[in-house]
Amino acid sequence: MKNWMVFTLLALFSVWSMAGHYGGGHEKGSLFKQADLNKDGSISTDEHEVAIQKMVDKRRQRFSEMDADGDGSVTKGEAKAMRKQMHSKRKDKAIKE
Repeated sequence: MKNWMVFTLLALFSVWSMAGHYGGGHEKGSLFKQADLNKDGSISTDEHEVAIQKMVDKRRQRFSEMDADGDGSVTKGEAKAMRKQMHSKRKDKAIKE
């Protein structure tokens, strides 16, 4: 399970980095730029590990937010409620812009 999670995170990081390199990315800047902590134009192993840890921490936070009853697991209902909440937030943000 742990190996699968690391592989998935690495794959996502690679895809997002390539998207950022080719003009993609998101409002906070490309993942490559975020991971390049010393701004030398390359990502070292240490910088890569920091970036992965930030992603893991963010995913854990999202999981905790989804786990509405705090029982350590997320039901389909809790996940659906979180998706609905996130959709509503994005919609409200788009209206304000």
